[in-house]
Amino acid sequence: MSLASAVAQTSKEGNVKDQEFVINKDRVLSLPKQNRAFEKLPVLPKPKGMEDLNFDVKPFFIAVPASLIKPNPELKSWEAPELNLYPGALTLGYGNFLSPLLDARYMSTISDAWQYAGKFHHQSFGKGPVRWMEEESKESHTELSGDGSYFLEKAELYSSLSIRRDAYRYYGENLNFAILPNVDFAGPLFDPNQQLQGNFKLGIRDVEKVGRFGYEGFLVLNGFKDSFLARERELGFQGTASFRPNKEVQGNLAVVYYTTETKDQEYDLNRNFLSIRPQGNFSLGDVKLTAGLVLVAENDSLEKPKSGIRMFPVIKSSYQLGNDFTVSASIFGDVQRNTYRSFVQENPFLGPSKQLLNTVTPLAFAAGVEGLISDKVIYRGGLDLRRQNNLHFFVNSYADTSRFELVYDPKVTVVQLQSSIEISLSEKYSLQAKVDYFHYNLTSQEVAWHRPTWILHMNQRFTPFEKLSVQANLQAMGGLQARGFETINTIPDTLDVIKLPIVLDLYTYLDYDVSSRLTVFAEGNNLLNRKNNRWMNYPVRGIQGIGGIRYKF
Repeated sequence: MSLASAVAQTSKEGNVKDQEFVINKDRVLSLPKQNRAFEKLPVLPKPKGMEDLNFDVKPFFIAVPASLIKPNPELKSWEAPELNLYPGALTLGYGNFLSPLLDARYMSTISDAWQYAGKFHHQSFGKGPVRWMEEESKESHTELSGDGSYFLEKAELYSSLSIRRDAYRYYGENLNFAILPNVDFAGPLFDPNQQLQGNFKLGIRDVEKVGRFGYEGFLVLNGFKDSFLARERELGFQGTASFRPNKEVQGNLAVVYYTTETKDQEYDLNRNFLSIRPQGNFSLGDVKLTAGLVLVAENDSLEKPKSGIRMFPVIKSSYQLGNDFTVSASIFGDVQRNTYRSFVQENPFLGPSKQLLNTVTPLAFAAGVEGLISDKVIYRGGLDLRRQNNLHFFVNSYADTSRFELVYDPKVTVVQLQSSIEISLSEKYSLQAKVDYFHYNLTSQEVAWHRPTWILHMNQRFTPFEKLSVQANLQAMGGLQARGFETINTIPDTLDVIKLPIVLDLYTYLDYDVSSRLTVFAEGNNLLNRKNNRWMNYPVRGIQGIGGIRYKF
């Protein structure tokens, strides 16, 4: 119908030609296969989430009140660990030379505001080194002491009290003849001497130790008397205060004051000593500095009492070179306070003295090194050069050869070389050794009477197993010289100088724990059986052994 209509409308302008169309519905179109490995990956569109985002941050504050937290404590039972702590210990022993030993100690072991401890010690030697008159060289030592502390919130109140009695015989007479064994000879009279000492201390100190402020102060009351005319009473005060604004800076101030009443055969005097020591400590990395002053006022001269204040500098420094080596140097001065009791503690056979003087060090220089060879070996070495006034020496008295008297040198230059080493191979073995060498340049005395030129100390500790401990000590000193009783006719006359043999003492101590409470021990003195004369005419006892037990309760 469409064609008919179309032809009718265009009959004059054209005609329709016959055409043939072939439609093949079964024909299959195909393309050659291509390898997809060579196809390019399609470019994917970039997701918007990966784009850079920029935000403008503006601070704002909201006033929010702090939340109120009410903690509720929870009760929890805590049981203290069981430790083998025993408050008391009793030691009993006995040895040759009729030497009983008794030592009793008791102390508090519960942590409380109150802490206390007490001790009683007695050891005597009924026989001494003078074989032909054994009881004339005996000695004994007895001490009763105790201390206590009361802890406040930030301070500690403490006190101590001790009473000591030492008894000696002046057996060191130079008889210059032999006592025949078949002769009935009573011998000379050896005077006994009992020395009584009492010490009382009462003080307060802070317990924090790391705070900005620190302090300590205590009062001291001391007393001394012997069987003759020596009497001494002391009242003193010592106090220190420290201020630490930071870890690198610390300031200290120390004050010492003593007043002493001393009586002897030839004097009766009051001595006063005051020392004020301001000091500052600074840490600058590996360098540590100390700078300060020592101000001293004292009157210790019988003939010409001196008044006024002495001033001495104190400058110390140390520098750590690496982790294993440190060097140090110092320049300082000081006054050493001496009393009759301090002299007796150095030489118990001291007799009447004519004068008591303090030792003044106007200036001293010291330098030293300290280092580690390994974590088990530590060594130290140093040099001290000091100028000292009124350095004291002990000489045998012409009136009584068994007693010593004090002599002084007004100006002495002392050179001291010192070295030490500490070896700790393990918990089972350790060794400490120290050697000191002294040289004296004197002005009035001929030699440094009874002062050694070298000293050796050696201590070894060996623990082969847990219950056994062995300790061995070796002490030696040489260069001792004593004043004789004759005058050598020279121009001018010189004194007789007697060289004493080397003092050598080997000491051992052994203890074995039978149980946690019971220990057996043994100790030996002068195992080399040497006739050591630390003081002329006073040989010591020979080989001496003491054994006993120690019980804890």
